[in-house]
Amino acid sequence: MPAKKKLTPEQEKEIKLLQASNEMYERAKEETMLRGNKQSVKRIEIAQEEVQQKMKSIMDGTIKNIEIPKEDLQEVIIEHKPIIETEESINNLNEPSFLDFPSNKETDSIFDILESHKKEEELKIKKHKRRETETYAEEELKYGEEIVNPTNTTFNNTDSNAQYDVISLPSNGECYKSKIGRVPVSYLTAYDENIITSPNLYRDGLVIDYLLKNKIVNKDINVEELVSGDVDAIVLFLRATSYGIDFPVSVSDPETGENIETTVDLTKIKSKEFKLKGDENGHFTYTLPNSGVEVKFKYLTRKEENDLRLLSRIEGEGAAALDLRDSNRVISGILKSDTVLDSKEKSVILEATRKIDEWAKKIESKNSNKFNKAITNRMEMQIMAINGNYDKEYIRKAIYNMPANDSLKLRRYIIENEPGLNFEVEIERPESLGGGSFKTFLEWNDIVFWNIA
Repeated sequence: MPAKKKLTPEQEKEIKLLQASNEMYERAKEETMLRGNKQSVKRIEIAQEEVQQKMKSIMDGTIKNIEIPKEDLQEVIIEHKPIIETEESINNLNEPSFLDFPSNKETDSIFDILESHKKEEELKIKKHKRRETETYAEEELKYGEEIVNPTNTTFNNTDSNAQYDVISLPSNGECYKSKIGRVPVSYLTAYDENIITSPNLYRDGLVIDYLLKNKIVNKDINVEELVSGDVDAIVLFLRATSYGIDFPVSVSDPETGENIETTVDLTKIKSKEFKLKGDENGHFTYTLPNSGVEVKFKYLTRKEENDLRLLSRIEGEGAAALDLRDSNRVISGILKSDTVLDSKEKSVILEATRKIDEWAKKIESKNSNKFNKAITNRMEMQIMAINGNYDKEYIRKAIYNMPANDSLKLRRYIIENEPGLNFEVEIERPESLGGGSFKTFLEWNDIVFWNIA
């Protein structure tokens, strides 16, 4: 039997380190085998084999392990902590996950982009507040009344004795921390018609914001935190109770292409059934079907929906097309309430808007080297946490790496369960066009009050 080769103190120390590493690999392999991850077991075995080969070469051909007292092993573990820390990473070896993304930051967060434009939006609102205050002060002085701190009257012109009704919100309050599912809303007054006939407010997209802040009786409610579906319900109440339940519409017949002008009964617009239960923050949970990752999401507010539209412009993708579509919406809104043009003249304008829409589509189709990040932008706004991690940068990277099928299923789940109103309406076709009826969706946006007064 050949004599054992005498090892130097340095070699003995290295053997101790290698043996400690080998033991860690062995424990990691056992745990990974229990999870049934054969691919990870193979990687551990390769690493373990390299350690054993080093030990073999040091011990000059023998693979006999050296007995190491536990005290000495503990000393090695403490002295060489970096090697021990690799045990955790080895134990976590698993099939590739979309959460294993690089740490580099490829693009700016949408929140960074929006923050840079925040001052511009604040200036716009301040401008309207100043104009609103000046108008209110002029009216008060006209009646010889004393003005006390007129600045505070902005957004709060509701008489405390005004009549109001309590509106049930489509979300049942589940989207909010307060869980308030019913909101007191006062009826429109002649003063409010100053708002709904202001071209500047329509241009800057603030008319609905003004109305909400004026008409919601409970001033503890932050209207900017109301989800879009709940805002729609409040606006529907204001429109129907103030100007009647008949809502004029101009729709295109899907069979003939003919334009039909008729009215829709607003009392037939009902809330969609909402069954989800929000947590203490008004967030909802969904488990991605493929990866098993848990996602916390929320439904967007009207302000956040407006932020998304702003992002589309900031990104510069199809900006011209967006402007054309915005112009079309303004023209359509004016046309709905127009009493000057006859049907033939209106048809000419409607045909022009269709041409404009085709023009916008051509612009978008030729923008082949650019794309709008509408999907990931919305997901960044809606997703609050992934596997319990609320860090925005972590969430952004996880979204970018999320498998397409998981992304699709998540978006479908959010849309299918979204609180709001069912705007599907049935349009009766005139007998002159063959009779019958067809279903379409009512366009419900900021111009529902346009030129109504």
